[in-house]
Amino acid sequence: MADGQWQDTDRREGAAEAERRRPPRFAAGGDDPDRPRARGARLPDAVDEIIIGALAEDARTGITEIAAMANVSRATAYNRIKRLTDEGVIRGYSVVTDHARMGLGVTALVLISGSQPDWRANREILSSYPEIEYCWYVVGSADIVLLVRVADTNQLRDLILTRLQALPGVTATQTLTVIDEVVHRPVVRPAN
Repeated sequence: MADGQWQDTDRREGAAEAERRRPPRFAAGGDDPDRPRARGARLPDAVDEIIIGALAEDARTGITEIAAMANVSRATAYNRIKRLTDEGVIRGYSVVTDHARMGLGVTALVLISGSQPDWRANREILSSYPEIEYCWYVVGSADIVLLVRVADTNQLRDLILTRLQALPGVTATQTLTVIDEVVHRPVVRPAN
């Protein structure tokens, strides 16, 4: 993105106003918003965060409304969204469902331990299981953590005993059944 597009907000509001609106984490000694991130991307600034927050709240929010929230022009809001998408900060848009109303009343975390040589082969297999919402390879007492959603404990049992424990190299599983989802944030922002 051209520097002129980045500076659009600064020209319209004045440098002092833009600096005042900048989050505290960009203060002296903190992260520099002009410092390139991976692949040459810049860290999101205050305007970007307003745009991301609006889209996280409701991805159907119109560009005019987003521009008003961020106090920028429609063109600037559009260009910011395009840049955030091109740089991979915004990776997509999704629908948030009520899993219980979808017939998926049981949520569990499944921790899998096993031998290291088999994990590459298991990636494709795990990706094919529709019950798995998230799959993380981790460091610690387990090697893989799965977030699974199923209709009932019978389906959970079948998933664990017949499919997960049969994967190559799996030596143990541990299951944590979720009894209440307390926090679910579509976007987590860095602490100030």
